[in-house]
Amino acid sequence: MLRQETKIFKYKTVFALVAMRITKSKSKNNLDPERPPLTPIIDNVLLPSGEINYNALPSMASLLSIPSPNTSSMASPSTPRTTRHKRTLPIHSTPNVRVAKTAKRTLTVSYKWKKGQFRHKADIQSNDFVFDLPDTDSPLDFFYLFFSPDIFIDIVDNSNLYSTQRTGKCMQLTIEQLKDFLAILLIMGIVKMPSYLDYWSTEFRYAQVADIMPVKRFEQIRRNIHFVDNTNQDEDRYYKVRPFIEKIRRNCLSTEEETKYSIDEMTIPYKGTKAGNRRQYNPMKPSKWGFKNVVRAGASGIVYDFLLYGGDDTFRYINFSEEEEQMTLGAKMVLALCKTIQTPGSAVYFDNYFTTLDLVWYLREHRGIFSLGTIRQNRLKGCTKGLLSDKELKKKGRGSFSQVVDNDKKIAIVKWYDNKVVTLACSYADSYPLQEIKRWSKELKKKVNVPCPQLVRYYNQHMGGVDLCDMLIALYRTSFKSRRWYMNIFGQMLDITVNNAWLLYRRKCNRKSLKNISLKKFKQRLAVELRQKGRPVQMEPPSPLPKKAIIQNPSAPRPPDSVRYDSCNHWPKYTTYGRCKFCKDNKTNVQCSKCKQRLCLVAKRNCFYNFHNK
Repeated sequence: MLRQETKIFKYKTVFALVAMRITKSKSKNNLDPERPPLTPIIDNVLLPSGEINYNALPSMASLLSIPSPNTSSMASPSTPRTTRHKRTLPIHSTPNVRVAKTAKRTLTVSYKWKKGQFRHKADIQSNDFVFDLPDTDSPLDFFYLFFSPDIFIDIVDNSNLYSTQRTGKCMQLTIEQLKDFLAILLIMGIVKMPSYLDYWSTEFRYAQVADIMPVKRFEQIRRNIHFVDNTNQDEDRYYKVRPFIEKIRRNCLSTEEETKYSIDEMTIPYKGTKAGNRRQYNPMKPSKWGFKNVVRAGASGIVYDFLLYGGDDTFRYINFSEEEEQMTLGAKMVLALCKTIQTPGSAVYFDNYFTTLDLVWYLREHRGIFSLGTIRQNRLKGCTKGLLSDKELKKKGRGSFSQVVDNDKKIAIVKWYDNKVVTLACSYADSYPLQEIKRWSKELKKKVNVPCPQLVRYYNQHMGGVDLCDMLIALYRTSFKSRRWYMNIFGQMLDITVNNAWLLYRRKCNRKSLKNISLKKFKQRLAVELRQKGRPVQMEPPSPLPKKAIIQNPSAPRPPDSVRYDSCNHWPKYTTYGRCKFCKDNKTNVQCSKCKQRLCLVAKRNCFYNFHNK
């Protein structure tokens, strides 16, 4: 036992000496004559050579106290700590002090619930569109409403800059080549192949893609396409695509809006690991891994506004009032998207992730916006006493409901039982008038009539806008597999702009009683127009005529070269037979409408082309 105590004492003494960094020389020079030494045994234990004399150590009982070592100071401040994941963490010079967290203030609104009818019903105005849509049938003109020409210029400039920064050589990307690149992406979304290299392969070559540009040029553009100058970095988590998505958002907001919107989450698929915690997991979505994008869309499926979730960065560019700051995260997302609603008296619909009673009250009271959404049981704030329980509703049978209202706060809450119990909160409607709907009965094996409250029908009619947009994107998705995480966001924004353009095109066709086209046909036409519209036609020149067959010294007057070769409004038209003004021995009835010259235009001879080209 004594041996064990001596051993423990030795280690404690050594640790104490090291911790206090006391040596014999230092102790002599630095001792204060007015203060006694810390321990009277240091001079005997610590030899002049720096070694420790263990034989001079006294027993445990002879010591009054031994200073406890400060083990936290033994490690050098520059020595990093290692974790089990082999990451190095910095050592802070200040001690770890727990800071008391201040509780976040929450908005408190008192409600008085009563059974009865809702006295503040409102009618949402219908969508009477007056916005002047492009007076054309060109899909490209509708596409330019959302993917505007200034976006093409920014992408070209930043991509050329990035290629220069990356390789030291500019890749000389032009707007025409960028349009060709987008056309290829649209076609690849319609015609799927396992790898993008298959479109150029000898076994599976697809001419509508391979004839646009060589595969090496496509890979070069794909590798260097960029949306921002990398030298201008900031703390924004989406700074890599922020200028691009803000311009897309600006163009979406400039579109004439509807009066009924749905707000819901849209997942931008991404399974990579380069995005960090920007990537979210949602098991309820078809694409479970990806970027969370909260979208405000109309019942037609047109996207008007969106908000990329980025943790603390989500509301970087949005200003909230003191009351709005006290709301939940989901409620603040709804408020942020409602700030850009241009039509007063509109209505928004959202699910139970976003709905709170304070949000429903605040939107009508302070924004003049009506709202309707499903709500969770733990957010009902005391109104459960006036509502029937789930068991009571199930006993009453399918179609039973219970309702409470607060007419002072202009909120109605309805609990309805169909296959399951659902609770809804609304600021402009209640259960009445009831209407019967057809629902399938498992017991009777047929459809039966079930009473349905009015606000349930409103919710089902107008809540599916974001889901409709998601479905349209999934039909012909622009897949962009890349190590750069933000390229998936670029592909999603491209699909949103194409879908918005197609839905606006349909709106115009319905207004003018024209025939609609499918989304696939719209994308096909858009890809063709991106390649060809506004560009000179590239055609192979016909076989040249022998020099002997060409008129060398024409006797009749010819137009000046500035008119002959201007490539503007030279149209063939039929006239009487006469001698060709280009070749010697042939006659034709085709004449240039501008040059007034007869020119052959047949399968073997194309004097019309040769005459107008040097």
